[in-house]
Amino acid sequence: MAPEDHSHILPLESFGLSAVPLTTHNIVWSPDAELAIGADDCIYLYLPEFPSSGTTAYGSFRADFETQRQYHEITLRFPTIELRPPELNQPLFDAVGQDFPDFPPAHGAGVTVVANIGSSLNHVVALEWSPNGLGRMQRSVLGVLTGSGALNIYCEGITDGIETTKLKGRNVRGIKSWVVAWGVGGNLLLPRAEGQRSQFSREYITSFAWSREIDGHGALLAYVNDEGEITIVAVQSEHSAVGREGDPGKWRVEEVGRFMGDGPHGKGHPSDPDYTPCGSSFSLRWSPWLHKGFNRICMLSYVTKNYVGFRQITIAGKWKHMETPRVEVQTDSNGICLFLAPDAFVTFEDLVWTIGGSKMCRGIIATPAKVQSFQVALDKAPDKDTIRHETDECDTTYPPQDEIDGASNPITGLIIHPPNLAQSTLSPYFSLTRLSATPNNTNWYQTNLPVPSNIKTPNPKPRWATEISRLTETKLPIPLAHRSAKPDGTGSDDGADDMDDAADGIGDGGIFVDSDDDFDYDSGEEYDKSAFLEQMNNANNYDDVEKIHTTRVRVWGMTASPGGGVTAVFITISSAIKPERTTFGGLRCRVLFGQNLAPIDANLAAVKKLSTEARLWEWMYGGGAPVPGASSPEAGSHAGGQVVRGKFEDIASTKVCVFCRSALKAQGNSSRCPKGHVFQNCAATGIPITEPGTSTTCGVCGRKCLKPEYLQSVASDLISFIKKEISSELCGGCGGKFFN
Repeated sequence: MAPEDHSHILPLESFGLSAVPLTTHNIVWSPDAELAIGADDCIYLYLPEFPSSGTTAYGSFRADFETQRQYHEITLRFPTIELRPPELNQPLFDAVGQDFPDFPPAHGAGVTVVANIGSSLNHVVALEWSPNGLGRMQRSVLGVLTGSGALNIYCEGITDGIETTKLKGRNVRGIKSWVVAWGVGGNLLLPRAEGQRSQFSREYITSFAWSREIDGHGALLAYVNDEGEITIVAVQSEHSAVGREGDPGKWRVEEVGRFMGDGPHGKGHPSDPDYTPCGSSFSLRWSPWLHKGFNRICMLSYVTKNYVGFRQITIAGKWKHMETPRVEVQTDSNGICLFLAPDAFVTFEDLVWTIGGSKMCRGIIATPAKVQSFQVALDKAPDKDTIRHETDECDTTYPPQDEIDGASNPITGLIIHPPNLAQSTLSPYFSLTRLSATPNNTNWYQTNLPVPSNIKTPNPKPRWATEISRLTETKLPIPLAHRSAKPDGTGSDDGADDMDDAADGIGDGGIFVDSDDDFDYDSGEEYDKSAFLEQMNNANNYDDVEKIHTTRVRVWGMTASPGGGVTAVFITISSAIKPERTTFGGLRCRVLFGQNLAPIDANLAAVKKLSTEARLWEWMYGGGAPVPGASSPEAGSHAGGQVVRGKFEDIASTKVCVFCRSALKAQGNSSRCPKGHVFQNCAATGIPITEPGTSTTCGVCGRKCLKPEYLQSVASDLISFIKKEISSELCGGCGGKFFN
């Protein structure tokens, strides 16, 4: 259960951005709590801000903590490009000793009419973070699928030292070094492992998904093309501390499996009277891994015509670093026939259950008009091939009546909450959002979470859901509503909105109000702010006048933080009275946050092996457990830290001030000489850092650690210990990742 003392939890602040969302499921959290948002033809990145202790006293650390924001105030944004040169992937062929295919660049790919004639569409279709370990400093990389059918993998490259961007007196990460390491689809081809087909073709990718984190090396990536072929790709990387600026590192990426994901029903033909469109940009999803001896087994779900298939994927034996894994792709272990509209998707629960002696994983299917739970055995021998049949035989040609009623408001976000290991349920706990939130529909937010005993409010909701409800329930008298209508539907200014809140009894719901310098609505008449405020002050004159709702909201996506303690939604706010602009100037976007209602199971949090960044985020905002060395300024408090510091006590005691040659005396995280010269201590070894260029800075706690190369030069008798215990990527004080 979550700790009882939640006094340290910080408030979650919403923020706005200028964007035009073109797809759903466009907000994703990385394993390190980095937030990526896809909109139009660009990606917005928000990097978490953690309190830094450094050499400051505990009081200063607490003061910095109490003024914390969950994300840096600097918005990071980069555009997506639709066409990459084929030579981008040449290092991948060189790494496995294969000849690079001689394909001239072209604008077309795939077999469908729209795709193979070529297009310049570079809008974001889907985006997803990889597991940790593929990027530099063991971070994750970001996959971005664009409308041209190309999947590009973005990662951090080498920089010329720490980037110079500073915020509140400390260095922060930026996107100066972000590069496209490799890609697939369009002009970009991947090498193929032994046993795979050798014929190359340009593919138009329609969906992709990263596997869950694997203990060991690398990760698996699955993608589906417009022919319905599903490809399994093994991805590994190596990153050195030195190299040319922007170097993405060394990658080994190769196709290790491929199968047809057409299901038992076929695609159908548009001329068929019973034909309905299908397909999804989010049709692939990986289950958690099951360890069985040296093998690792999981399920890859895929969505096709009125069918969800579950294909068993096995990594046989040990996966050696930078070598090709032996991946076995079985036939479908199971499958579910049901009516599926476009953009149906599957979400797995992140846990393997033991039920009746069998290892099971559970999840939710969004059709996307309604949800259906399922469970599938991971250790079950695959059945023989699925028997092909018509949709009339399984009664999936037409949707059920209750699904027809909800078809106009599809599910755009669904998260499965971390389960309580002490209490099993028939289906996973989940929360979902639908695209349109208006006063006339009440199912845009749904959950099956039980109400916690410590919450006395009936029908409690996360903060973001309450804020959306306040927006959609706002009403004004008809004369004032038409007078105050603006492109964002929130009123004319802060003062007017506050008065409206007070008049309607919706409290502090005016957090979405535009400031005075926002765009004016071209209504054909001059807007008189003072006259409007006077009318609002005389609101009693409209007691007998009918009031109407002024605002509607679209919810484009929902995501959960790595530990499940916080949820975020990406919304746009529109006027329900007058047409609004759908451009950067007229469309108002916001990202809202809220804590989950369900407490975090401490036992499950330990099993998930979250990164230091993720655990600190959950401690700061989600009610998780404290993080040794990060949630308090004491150095070396992580497991094994004192053992490492003890090995270097003699070296630390012999260090002298480089300015006056006086002996240094340790004082907390720093050392001081009698003349007042201060040097920060290495967070891992406790040795005072007296030379420039010999240390790296942690991006979480802000402390410095001496580089392993330097430690080997001053402690030659401890070289084997240093290679085993001192990391060049992770902080020795808290376990956080270095800047670069």
